[in-house]
Parts: sequence; structure tokens; C-alpha cells
Amino acid sequence: MKRLYIFILMISITIAASTQNLVDALRYSQTFAGSSARALSMGGAFGSLGGDISSVSINPAGIGVYRKSEFSFTPGFLYAIDKSEYKSEKNEDFKYSFKLNNIGFVSAVKTNNPTGVTGYSFGFTYNRINDFNNNIMIEGVNSNNSLADYFLDNSNGLDPEGLDAFYERLAFDAYIIDTIPDSDNEYDTPVLLPITQRKSIRTNGGMGDWAFSFGANINHKLYVGASIGFISVRYTALSDHSEFDDLNQNDFNNFRMSEELITKGSGFNFKAGFIVKPVNPVRIGGSVNFPTRIKLQDEYYITMRSGFDNGDSYTVYPTYSDGSRIEIGISEYDLVTPLKINGSLGIQVKKFALLGVDIEYVDYATSRIRKINNDYNFDDVNDEIQEAYKSVLNIKTGAEIRTGQLSYRAGFAYYPSPFESNEINKDASHTNITGGLGFRDKNFFFDIGGAYSLNEEKYSLYYDNIATITGNKLKLLATIGFRF
Repeated sequence: MKRLYIFILMISITIAASTQNLVDALRYSQTFAGSSARALSMGGAFGSLGGDISSVSINPAGIGVYRKSEFSFTPGFLYAIDKSEYKSEKNEDFKYSFKLNNIGFVSAVKTNNPTGVTGYSFGFTYNRINDFNNNIMIEGVNSNNSLADYFLDNSNGLDPEGLDAFYERLAFDAYIIDTIPDSDNEYDTPVLLPITQRKSIRTNGGMGDWAFSFGANINHKLYVGASIGFISVRYTALSDHSEFDDLNQNDFNNFRMSEELITKGSGFNFKAGFIVKPVNPVRIGGSVNFPTRIKLQDEYYITMRSGFDNGDSYTVYPTYSDGSRIEIGISEYDLVTPLKINGSLGIQVKKFALLGVDIEYVDYATSRIRKINNDYNFDDVNDEIQEAYKSVLNIKTGAEIRTGQLSYRAGFAYYPSPFESNEINKDASHTNITGGLGFRDKNFFFDIGGAYSLNEEKYSLYYDNIATITGNKLKLLATIGFRF
């Protein structure tokens, strides 16, 4: 039971979903395209176009389009602004970061065959496919209930020794709840209403896709490709829930519950795809990103601090029934991500213009969490995944106009909410508006691209206390590349 409860708490601090047990399935399954400046500025719509080193993450057949070898890398800047509204009060916080978004090498080989396989390419690439960098501040005055009331509901009827070590027992040890006189299992709290509440959530990390790819050019009409990828995951979250008696109603002054989660993981994936040119200037592409099994390890810890006007203060940690301190909780499990199918249409008007449209099918309800050497089999969590999530069609479009050595690009991408209509995050979609410029000569190219991303989600603190989080992200990338 201890490991089960630790797992439930570990996934409770996310901002991304209202149903706490569903967090990992979405966080590591929902990825966003555009790791090079060119691909980003065209909305990630490269499934049928190819010729860009980051297109391997969408359709590995794009590597078969190469006729020259290439090396490129893409540093990037991310600026995230998160606005919150809770109990009619608004707050705002921000975060910025510098990351390597893409680096790779493609070796193109000509066979000199007049027909059949006229060329083939090998590539090794890294693409950053997810960013978890956010700072969120939620604050408001709650006249209906306190987190202490949540502790009371879960404690009444239980002996103090039977309280959960990671939650209610902390509140008991910090005197946020206490037994009433002449009772061993009924509780009261010194926290009176209204109460000022503040919650800060700081997240860091991302996901990377290291891929080895192979592509072939068949008669300059059909391109095929496949890739084997290594997925790396790093995610950290620090969450503080604080409550203050600003009205000085009694001796209670404040308490703060702090949670820390560190997730590390790795897995392998396989992708395969094709691009066909039935007639000039049309290109049709299709690819399959097979389910990835990611082995994840969570490290979780929680502390609580309380203060009173008489000068008493308490800092408490989870303990066993004998009073000894519980160390960091560690849980290991597997996440199986959904199958992704991408269909795309491209138009290439000689060297003057490109137009791409990608449609990606993902059924998030097929995500699964599997056990690794523990007693909990996650059947309940997987049932909730099937009930809460649905299939979606992600849409990405982009265009490029070339004038001499300069290119002008623009794009748009829409990722619908993966939640069913009865979930509070049923409207939690992501919208990307993109654009950029590029310079290319025979052996060198330089691209800059930017994307403005907007999404709105609901975050449940506890009970029915819901905050609205509006995320605004500005992503700027610069790609430097060499051809030889």
C-alpha cells in the first residue's frame, strides 16, 4: 500500500490534467514537431516534403530526399508566460531557457543507377520533442474550504497511527489537524475561513529523440525510410501549496506543503514511412510511429511546515509508525505510448515554393502504464485512461516562398484536446502560429524560425477548487547547416 500511495502522490502535482492518475500517460505521449528552425517555421508540416534533418521525427522517408550530405545544429530559446485565474484573482509568472533543439548528420550516397535505387542516405539525429519548462503561480481567497478540510475528511474515523504518512499524518504532526478532546479518531483544524491560498508550480525538463535512420530514393518517384530511436525523458516538478490567515482570526498563522518529483526515463521506438511523387508537383507521404515503451523512474518527497502566532513552528516529514523517517519514495513503471499515424500532402513548385499539410492520428486512450517489479498492476489507472482520453487529429500546415537565396516561411498547427467531453480539460487544445526566414547557398544555410504557442487548461487544487491556466510560449530557433 505504501508504494501505491507514493505513486498516486507522485503524479498529483502536474498542471496538465484534472484526473491525477492520468498525468504520465499524456505528458510523455503528447509531442510537438519542429526541432529545426525551418520545420518549426512551417508548422512542422514536413511529412511529405523531407529534406530537413528534423523531419525524421515525423516521417523517416524524408531522409531519402537528400542528394548531398549535411550537418546542422539548432540552438533555441524558450520564453514561457503562464497566467492563472483562481477565485476571481489573476496572477502571472514566467520562465525562459536555452536548449539544444536539434543536431544531426546525414550521409547521402549516389548509386549511379539510371533506374531503381538511385541513392540512399544514412542519418543520425537528435530532436527535442517536448519541453516541460514552466513557472505557475496561483493565488486567491477561499471562503468555502481549506486544504485542511480535505485532510479532515480523509482522517475522521482513523487512529493517528493509521493516517497516511505522506499526507494526513503530516498535517497531524504539524498541528494543522488534531484530535478533538476525548476522541482518538475524530479531528478538528485551527484553519478558519476565509483563508488566503497560494500554489506555485515549477517544472523543468524535456524529451529527446535520438534516431538512426535509413532512406532510399527509388527512381526519384518513391522515397522510403525507417528509423530506430532512443527516447530520453527528464522531468522535475516542485510544488508548494501555502495557506495564510491574513485576517488573524486565531493563533494559526500559516502552513505550507511542499512536493518534489523527479522523473527519469528511457525507451526505444521505431518509425517507418514513404513519400511518393505521383505527378509533379504533388507529393504524398505516410508514416507510422509505433508505440514506444518508456521505462520511467519517479523519485518523490513531501514536507510540511506550519507556523502559529505564539511562536510555535513545525517542520515535519513522512515517518513510519515507529517514528523513523521515510526516505525518498521511488517507483518504477513502464509507459506504452499510443501508435501515431501521419498522412501528408505536399506541393513543390520547382525551387520557388513549397506547401505542406500534415494530419496526425493519435488515440491517447490506448496509452498504458505497466508494472515493473511491484505489487500494483495499474488496472484502475488504465481504466481511467480509457475513460478520460480520446483519439484526435493533429493538423499542421506550412508554406515556403523562395526568392534567390532567401526563403520566407509561415505555418500553423492545431493540437485538439485529448480529453473526452465530460472532462474539465475537454477544451485544452494547443495552437501554434509560426514563421521564419532562411538563407541558402550551395554549401551553407542559415535559418531562423519562431513559434507562438497558446493553450488553456484547468487545474484542480483539491475538491472542486479549479484554477484556469493560460500558457503562452515563444520559441525561437536558429539552424546552422553545411552541405558537402
